[in-house]
Amino acid sequence: MDDPLDQDVQALKVWLEKAWRYIALASLSRFERQEMRNQMKSVEETLRVALEKAAARDRAIAQNYYENVGTRSQPSMRLLGI
Repeated sequence: MDDPLDQDVQALKVWLEKAWRYIALASLSRFERQEMRNQMKSVEETLRVALEKAAARDRAIAQNYYENVGTRSQPSMRLLGI
């Protein structure tokens, strides 16, 4: 199952995509367009914060992985007699 943070990021991206299509409708009034733009700015800020959190999480996972790789013991190498 995906991480909730990844799900949130995906949902925000989909919402913004739909908002751009909605704002392109010719039937919207000037006020409706302005309100949608204001909401889009808010969602973009939320998306930016979520992406920063996801990037920090991914960096921590990668750092932890590379720290643990160096601590593993090397396999003993021996030749098998045939």
